[in-house]
Amino acid sequence: MNTSLQPVPFELAAAGYTDVGRKRADNQDRILLSKIIYAVADGMGGHEAGEVASQLAVETMEEMCTFANKTSVRKLPAVPDVQRQVQLADDRIREALESRGGTTLCALVMIRATSKGRDAVTAPVAIPPWTQNFRLERNTDVIAKITPEMLQAHRDLKAASTAQLPVIEEVPSLALVNVGDSRGYRLRDGVLQQLTRDHSAVQEMVDAGQITEQEARNHPHRNLITRALGAGAESQPDITVLQPRISDRYLLCSDGLSGELTEDVLENILNNYKDRDKAAQVLTAAALEAGGRDNIAVIVIDVLEPDTTE
Repeated sequence: MNTSLQPVPFELAAAGYTDVGRKRADNQDRILLSKIIYAVADGMGGHEAGEVASQLAVETMEEMCTFANKTSVRKLPAVPDVQRQVQLADDRIREALESRGGTTLCALVMIRATSKGRDAVTAPVAIPPWTQNFRLERNTDVIAKITPEMLQAHRDLKAASTAQLPVIEEVPSLALVNVGDSRGYRLRDGVLQQLTRDHSAVQEMVDAGQITEQEARNHPHRNLITRALGAGAESQPDITVLQPRISDRYLLCSDGLSGELTEDVLENILNNYKDRDKAAQVLTAAALEAGGRDNIAVIVIDVLEPDTTE
């Protein structure tokens, strides 16, 4: 018996802020609040380079919203579209900065997907029977060896395989994109869960059992990331397709927030402040109060029932 929840129509509403923090001279964090995509980018690479990298990242991702709204009926991107846009952002940053700067990226994107998490189903390839036993030789005339019976049998096989394909309806879903150590969390039924895995040196140490989560928070290499857009050899994003539920709350943030506040504190604030704008403000203020060692970026996103009054 399939007990999985069926996809439901939804819309997103969000609030977000960035702050320079108490120790930095410049704010290299950028946020994106758009109709279908919300993103945090934490730039790095010294004065101006980090700002350029993070700005290019959010501007490139925002283009997906422009493409989606070009038709009278909004067409959401699919996972391959998201992957291509992240790659384009990486290319643009590398071209602009010549690897002198880079950025993290954590984004939540409304996408079209099937209930099984696949974007599309194509017909299985029916191999023509006359190619299976023929030897490939110079000047071999395959066409001359095809009989009418062979051709009809192949057409029948193609028709049968195509007819057996189920029609799978595309439904709106969410894709969580992550490169670097900016994070994505989900608050569901009052419980906060980290959905992304940091691409960082300290995360690898934690995974290897060399240090604890608490030790990682103050480790001297806590800012050393192993994956970024525009810099280094690795920029492949982690993309997770999520099935949202009404009343879910998502949090996207740079390490200027997650590095200052424990998950218990994040969970408590997200539960106690139902207004997303107020929740984002309180999170930012709490990170500053805890030290504000880095730039801070935070976006609080609520999953709502669609507004049918328009």
